[in-house]
Amino acid sequence: MTKRRKLFYYAEDTVSYVEARGYRVKFAFGVFATVTLMLGLLYVGNFYVGDVLGLDFRGGNSLAMENRILKEELRKVNARLADMAYTMDKLSERDNQLRLAVNLPKVDNDTRAVGTGGVIEETNIGLLPRNSNDALQTSKQLLEKLTREIEFQQKSYAEVYRRSEENKDLFTHIPAIKPMAGDVAAHGFGMRIDPFLHVPKMHEGVDVQADVGTPVYSTGDGIVEFAGSSGSGYGVAVEVNHGYGYRSWYAHLLRPVVHPGQNVRRGSLIAYSGNSGLSTGPHLHYEVRVNGMKVNPENFFMDKVDYRQIRSQVASLK
Repeated sequence: MTKRRKLFYYAEDTVSYVEARGYRVKFAFGVFATVTLMLGLLYVGNFYVGDVLGLDFRGGNSLAMENRILKEELRKVNARLADMAYTMDKLSERDNQLRLAVNLPKVDNDTRAVGTGGVIEETNIGLLPRNSNDALQTSKQLLEKLTREIEFQQKSYAEVYRRSEENKDLFTHIPAIKPMAGDVAAHGFGMRIDPFLHVPKMHEGVDVQADVGTPVYSTGDGIVEFAGSSGSGYGVAVEVNHGYGYRSWYAHLLRPVVHPGQNVRRGSLIAYSGNSGLSTGPHLHYEVRVNGMKVNPENFFMDKVDYRQIRSQVASLK
């Protein structure tokens, strides 16, 4: 059996030794109070000297606050990206309108989805809470989607621009005006009774009636391929190759003022009307051919054409 040690102190008032009771508790309390005081002084001192000991008791609160701020910023970023995605959808609709305007096929949703598709890698940073990872993943998905859509849209706009530039050239070459001032004969384009043979025969152009010597103009930009006597019922004639499959033919002329190989613009003077060849009277026989097929020229006539204005425009371009 272990004997318990006791502590005695000498009391002068009783002239005797008295046992000291509870000294262990008092001692322990004293030690605790001393250690606590020293730790407090150490913390305060460490705080004022810039946390040289690296205790950083406030770090947890700071990290929690930073995490809340980051999540809020991620939420704002995702909201902005969602707005941008909505804007891109509207731009896609506008893009299809532009494509139709320049005679390009629309891009349907399925084709656009394939064009902007791809695999998006999942992002999972272990240091972040799950909801923060979800927000970050959403941001990355939206950003990847927008990046591909922008690239796709840039290609589409480039295609629209190229076609627009091609159309500008095309529209100047289409034979799109009446070639001479005057009245278009009633019989027009199509089947009629031939005035010489008196049998039904296809009239492959239109006749514009005017006095001999009336100016005849090119109906579109192009190159003169023929100018002179045709050696047929057409008499003196001019042919202009407008490119893009379009050709125009001017017959029964008095004389041409252009030569083969000459470049002409819409509204350029190319001849004077006459009564040459098989003709019942002074007029211009005018034909339009598209990819070798003769079509009704009146389909290309613009109403109220001011020939003087057209000629001044052509002169300004020389």
